[in-house]
Amino acid sequence: MKQEQPVSGAATRLAPFPLAIAYVAVPLVAVLSVFMPSTRPVSPVLPWLLLAGVGVIYAMLFRRSGARLKKRFFFEVGMFITLVFIVVKNGQDLIHQLKIFVPVVVELTPVVMLVFCFLWIITFGLPDRADFQRYGGLLGLLCLIDLAVEASIYHSAPVTRWIGNIDILAGLLLLSLCASLRCGENDGGVYEPDQGRPVWRFLILLGIAATLSRTGLFAAGWIFLCFGRGSKTIRTVVLLAFLLLIGVTFLLPTTSSEAVRYVDYWLWAKSLSLFVSDPMLLLTGLPLTKALPLTFPPGMAGLWEAATGSLALMGAHLPQVSAFWLRLVLGWGMILPGLCLVVLFVLLYRRMSRLGAGLFVVLFTLGMVVPLLFDPSLGVATGLAFFLALSSPAPLPNVRTASVTDFSSGPAADHDPVVEWDMRPL
Repeated sequence: MKQEQPVSGAATRLAPFPLAIAYVAVPLVAVLSVFMPSTRPVSPVLPWLLLAGVGVIYAMLFRRSGARLKKRFFFEVGMFITLVFIVVKNGQDLIHQLKIFVPVVVELTPVVMLVFCFLWIITFGLPDRADFQRYGGLLGLLCLIDLAVEASIYHSAPVTRWIGNIDILAGLLLLSLCASLRCGENDGGVYEPDQGRPVWRFLILLGIAATLSRTGLFAAGWIFLCFGRGSKTIRTVVLLAFLLLIGVTFLLPTTSSEAVRYVDYWLWAKSLSLFVSDPMLLLTGLPLTKALPLTFPPGMAGLWEAATGSLALMGAHLPQVSAFWLRLVLGWGMILPGLCLVVLFVLLYRRMSRLGAGLFVVLFTLGMVVPLLFDPSLGVATGLAFFLALSSPAPLPNVRTASVTDFSSGPAADHDPVVEWDMRPL
């Protein structure tokens, strides 16, 4: 008899809250910032700092045992709020004093994102596949509405939409697409429940199509063809539809936000030429505290300023590189990204699930364009999806395991009083 993983497990109601922030709250705030611009821009890290504070307070109140502790709680919360107040008030001075460590800390953002996800999981539980699909469906609906409105206004499809960058949006939707893939047998003959609803999966596919992200459409077609639901004919039709949309993107009128794409292409071309001229950089990387040794051609300065918002005279710096894998290679050399890919493949290969296989495709392909773990919203969603792919299914309570013999389906066993009463010789 096969075991089945419980749908809810030990997750609390706050477990999928980071997904609600990444998939819904951040795009809606981006829309508000377009129509109600603020003189003081809001940091994209702020929502996650607030969530980290919620997690700390919850952990102090309940601890890991789940029992609510009242002793010392208010004192600990007071000390925590005081510490946060001191850090916020003297943040600029602290950054100035630790100026030499800031570039290193910034490049360690992927580690911080994974640690945040791990701490959130052990505090509130792990979101399940249905959570990823539900919020992916909502984001897909937002992408459809945004495309319809902006296309009617601009008669085009900008790369940077009101709700965010299309590649970042496609990355979030691809994670939901991986969570919507058909479940199969995994560890020890244990089956995961087939969670989610068809309407969510349909909205996810439509949302990916509405982003018109070339890399996102390619990855979605690859994943759906190899691991998706339905017959081979349906999966092939979906792949061809996505490939057709990729061709359509080259025919659309260009907008000012196309500078983002041109800058990404230029960074890749200049970095490859840099590695060819100095192959040792593939092993050592470049200094984190200095500008990249890239020279701007005459026509590139305006595109760079339009895409990054900084002057070309200041040079190009590592945090301005959008591609995740290129940024790792430029900063740390080829060894670290190679080890990351090997470890990622080994961990996901041990589970051999469609979710893990699709996630590997997303990280490999989309990492060529988007910052992945360097972006707070996409980084948190990617980390949670990664831990979900690695999570081992737990048997339902009071469910017999495969090692227990099930006599209900076979012929009735002969009555043996020795076995029944354990009447063995003394």
